Amino acid sequence: MPPTNAEIAELLRQHADLMEIGGENIFRVNAYRKAADAVHAHDRPLASEADLTDLPGVGAGIAAALREIIDTGHYAPFDALQEELPGSLLTLLDVPGIGAKSAARLYRELKIASLTDLEQAVQSGRLRSLKGMGPAAVQRIAEGLAFLQRKSGRLSIGTALPLAERLAARLAEQTGGPVQITGSVRRMCVTVGNIDLLAVGADTNALLNAAAALPDVARLLERSGDSATFELHQGVMLRVRATRPESAGLALIELTGSAAHLAQLGELPVTANEERCYAALGLDWIAPELREDCGEVEAARAHSLPRLIELADLRGDLHVHSHWSDGSSTPLEMAKAAAARGYLYLAITDHSGSLGVANGLKPDRLAEQRRALDALAGEAPVRLLAGSEVEVQRDGRLDFDDDILAGLEIVVAALHSGLRQSREEFTERLLRTIRNPRVDIIAHPTGRLVERRQGADIDWPRVYVAATETATVLEINSDPARLDMDDNRAREA
Repeated sequence: MPPTNAEIAELLRQHADLMEIGGENIFRVNAYRKAADAVHAHDRPLASEADLTDLPGVGAGIAAALREIIDTGHYAPFDALQEELPGSLLTLLDVPGIGAKSAARLYRELKIASLTDLEQAVQSGRLRSLKGMGPAAVQRIAEGLAFLQRKSGRLSIGTALPLAERLAARLAEQTGGPVQITGSVRRMCVTVGNIDLLAVGADTNALLNAAAALPDVARLLERSGDSATFELHQGVMLRVRATRPESAGLALIELTGSAAHLAQLGELPVTANEERCYAALGLDWIAPELREDCGEVEAARAHSLPRLIELADLRGDLHVHSHWSDGSSTPLEMAKAAAARGYLYLAITDHSGSLGVANGLKPDRLAEQRRALDALAGEAPVRLLAGSEVEVQRDGRLDFDDDILAGLEIVVAALHSGLRQSREEFTERLLRTIRNPRVDIIAHPTGRLVERRQGADIDWPRVYVAATETATVLEINSDPARLDMDDNRAREA
């Protein structure tokens, strides 16, 4: 059986990583990485494509490499690299803060070739012998190893949701009947372990056969009764349950709620839709996002469930980046996109100068941008606000002085550095920022990156009090890579 798209993409990424560790030209390295991204995003089996150069970023050379992998399951240059460099070196790149250059030094100078080697070097103190490796750097690596052990290996909701939506639409098109997303994707969990779908129709066997025929499916893993589990070409598990229309409501509740939520409900009646099922239990219908045993059952019984915020409720966005820093569109293009979404206002909050990696704006460029935004006042279809995502230094100082901050309509303060400071240090730094009268919003308060970087340790009750006293907003950043503040912290606040 040919390798799946996910397996091909992973081989390309590993080859690129080993190339970089070995000191290969970075342009060649990036070519393989771009090809890996294109392969992973491709929604049909790569083995079935006649011309692989149709994929974005894939030229004749990499197309030949792809064909070799499809036909043999191997790539000779990668095999040759693994004879020169231990393949276990790739695991070092999973540790936050260790890149290809660091991995190469660790191997070349200390013969560290695996996570076990690295952990032993940290514990024995041998890592300190590496030039430039001070106590803080060793501590960061130790924390990175600990974080790696806590990683779940689950999918971000930002990856899982669009994939689930596409699969549900394709299966519904094939079966001609309704298909619902269920499980943790429907509950909109931060990360999910797999994709769950419920297909409804009179012939449950035919529904599962249709699921098996989806172009995304690489292989059947298990089929029992009215359920089947598949592996997708993207390397993701897909679980499909088929049910007849008269029991669709019962199945939808069973497959959506967390185990704790279902335990609160008790025995469920067989119904055709969710509303009737909940009503038979004396409950209002509970939105999927709330089915986590967080008091929702009691609230549904008392008819006091909250109304959830929906996309249609949004009236603007107070944190966006344009092509002035690390965005890709002009403020006018963004204003038009905002208007198409029904927004009334948009704050252009490009990075400040200290974040050089994001092409942050120094005072002179910020002033130039303000003049450009003022010139758009009559042309932009929404109100444009002149703002900045202002970097907070490790000592709590802001990138811009008070005079510059006073000239902005929105100040979004961001703590990108010092996330490993102690709970007391980081909290004091955050409180100083909140109490700055020029600061309106605290961006992504913990600084976490889902499954990639642990957020700061914060004394939240003190932060809530200070934010309330100063009317400072704690952002709910809905980039799937962040989701910061998360739902629990937002509820507490």
